[in-house]
Amino acid sequence: MTRPRRPFAAGLEALSNGKLILLLAVTTAALGVVAMLPILPTLRATMLETLAGDHFARNAATLAPTDTIDFFREKDAVIDGVRHAIGAMGWLGLLLQAFFAGGIVSVLGRGPFAFGQFFEPARRNFWHNVKCGILFVISLAVVLGIWIGAAGAARTMLLEDVPPDAALRRLTFWTLVLVSVVLFAALSILYDFARAARRYAPAIGAWRAFRFARRAAAGGWGTALGLWFVWFLLGAAAVLLTFAAAWGMRAASPVAIGVLLLLQFAVIWLRSAVRVAAWGSFLAFLDERAPRALSETARVRVVSALPAPARASF
Repeated sequence: MTRPRRPFAAGLEALSNGKLILLLAVTTAALGVVAMLPILPTLRATMLETLAGDHFARNAATLAPTDTIDFFREKDAVIDGVRHAIGAMGWLGLLLQAFFAGGIVSVLGRGPFAFGQFFEPARRNFWHNVKCGILFVISLAVVLGIWIGAAGAARTMLLEDVPPDAALRRLTFWTLVLVSVVLFAALSILYDFARAARRYAPAIGAWRAFRFARRAAAGGWGTALGLWFVWFLLGAAAVLLTFAAAWGMRAASPVAIGVLLLLQFAVIWLRSAVRVAAWGSFLAFLDERAPRALSETARVRVVSALPAPARASF
């Protein structure tokens, strides 16, 4: 019998899938490059061999911010075009994320794979993942809307006569924020588990996939939330540290520019690596729970289809 993999260790093991991480990173970088294409002629004209360009290359603390404000004011039409391009690439990125997720849940944790083994289930599961994404957005709007609206109204009433500098204001604010984050994490876990349901039941629908996700998470919410927060915090720390290193660089020589580009790509690569690692942990968590969750989901479906008397005796 194969010994069940520990979820966090499985996430670390998933980091060995270099070509999968590289695929996500290169795709993200390509989307970013395409989004910035409209501004390249303007940057060439305003930054190449100019004082403003020198200020940016040297990361001049007192001059670069002013140049940035002037650039955005003078090139407003170009910036507006870039915003539209970024928006279009953002929507394309969401669709690609839904596409890639179908391949990730099929191949990750099952040994070496060819790209053909990745792209075929990615194509087959694409529409399922899109429907799961729509259900996730709706549930997010409903759950967070109810919580923030109700808790915000209660907080306003509670603090009506409380002084502005009272500790109770900070306590209630951070309680509101933390509970919102936990609710978002829980819904994100159900969303990922619903997409992963196709790993165990290739023909399962979106509604049944969310029922599967809820049953798979039952009794293990502490572990699932722990995995989500661990990978979120590790990923945020790695990305922010790398981004900070790139932000503070003085790229005034060809070598420095090359290092800056590598650091910028490293930010994208780290984000992709953490996402693959999180998937590895979630799939290891589900591999042990999926048979029970699927059997319970199928049982509920059968019972709900029975007439009332038979349903009561089932």
